Amino acid sequence: MQSPNTHKDKVRKPLLALRAQLSKSEQQEKSAQIVEHIKRSNVFMQSKKIAFYHAVRGEADPQSLFNTTNDNQQFYLPLLSSDKNQGLVFAPIDKNTQYKNNPFSIPEPIVDTHELLDATELDLVIMPLLGFDLTGNRLGMGGGYYDRCFSFKHSNMIKPILIGFAYDFQKIESLIAEPWDIGLDMIATESSLRAIEAHPPTFT
Repeated sequence: MQSPNTHKDKVRKPLLALRAQLSKSEQQEKSAQIVEHIKRSNVFMQSKKIAFYHAVRGEADPQSLFNTTNDNQQFYLPLLSSDKNQGLVFAPIDKNTQYKNNPFSIPEPIVDTHELLDATELDLVIMPLLGFDLTGNRLGMGGGYYDRCFSFKHSNMIKPILIGFAYDFQKIESLIAEPWDIGLDMIATESSLRAIEAHPPTFT
């Protein structure tokens, strides 16, 4: 029986190749369709503190979600935390936010430390991924930043709701999960927004 790490490594290469084949216009069209599904959802409309990510290297891009913000919604982007066990922290953004690249060449907001938000304070998180299955397992690039950041979700914390933002072709029949992997609550692709039956999102 192959280990979870070996399984994931084998899956990553073909998925990266498929993503690289998309033209810029295809990326934009599919990303816009994914955003539309999220914008119309109750989960999005009821959320006030929403985190997303800066798409790089052909990732599905949720940026236009930020452009449709309501007055009562604040958007955030992740920053690498100085605490490796924390993984990520989140910075508020607006139209005037300035950015600098982190060590992975991903733009991060330039903000004062006191403005940073802990993941536990978010309502909704739009998450990047390389692959997913329909039981909510998520395949990332292997750094584990999101898994460490949201490890508190193992304690059956409802919030934040975690939505995987992906192209349809990134769906995998089955991913082998490890104990520290954090599952998704919902999956958004160009064809649909679906809740994971094991832990559907609710608001109280």
